[in-house]
Amino acid sequence: MGDKQTILTEDFVQPMGQKQYMPSAEAIARLRSKLRLSTPLLAVYDSEPSDEFAPSIEAKDSACCFSYFEHWLAGETLVIRKGTGCPGALRAFGLEKTYPPYMAHFLTDGIGAPMGEGLRASAEIAQAYIDAAIPPDVQSQAVLIGPLRPEQWQRTKSVTFLVDPDRLAAVMTLAGYWSTTDVVTAPFGSGCSFLWRALDGDRTVIGGTDVAMRRYLPREMLTFTVSPAHFGKMLTFPEDSFLYKSWWNDLMEYRARNSR
Repeated sequence: MGDKQTILTEDFVQPMGQKQYMPSAEAIARLRSKLRLSTPLLAVYDSEPSDEFAPSIEAKDSACCFSYFEHWLAGETLVIRKGTGCPGALRAFGLEKTYPPYMAHFLTDGIGAPMGEGLRASAEIAQAYIDAAIPPDVQSQAVLIGPLRPEQWQRTKSVTFLVDPDRLAAVMTLAGYWSTTDVVTAPFGSGCSFLWRALDGDRTVIGGTDVAMRRYLPREMLTFTVSPAHFGKMLTFPEDSFLYKSWWNDLMEYRARNSR
């Protein structure tokens, strides 16, 4: 994605050692202000839990990680340890590497599985998705999901925006601002898989589209996830970009007028 000057300028980051840069609070606040974003930025961390991520809450039983949505809004960090929490999340975050042998049927016809959800036309199609779902390389015994903490940048694996359709349009546009090709994808998968595993190189991911986890989000909300490097570049948007122009700001003013 280019060198330091094209990704993170000195105005927006603080050095963290060789080839590692931490976004500044000022740069993040600038982006949030132009997006008029009231929801928190979430991050996935490859890290053991510690006081640095307090307050935190442990994942329990097999609850979907998005069932902790209100905890994220309250500033809490979800701790997912090996062997605890949603089995799908454990695999999506690389804490377990393989799926149960019946998984393709669980997603489709239910043959030999606890249930069948009919998400693809056949078990063979579902199996192709499963085979392509390469788990991320996690180094810790836990994965944390919670508010973005720039001081934990070295442990950050992704950054997620919680957005309505208007702001989804904005972050999609900004994510591709410097690109000659489309960098935004909307893949099939679990809600948790969009938070890290679905990232691939410069790809950014529209998520929150898993029908199993939609109940935990407001009906108008989706997720948009980017890599730390891509997020850093998004922070450097110039003053001649669309975020300063009429179409975006007219839209925000129109929404504000019509919400009263």
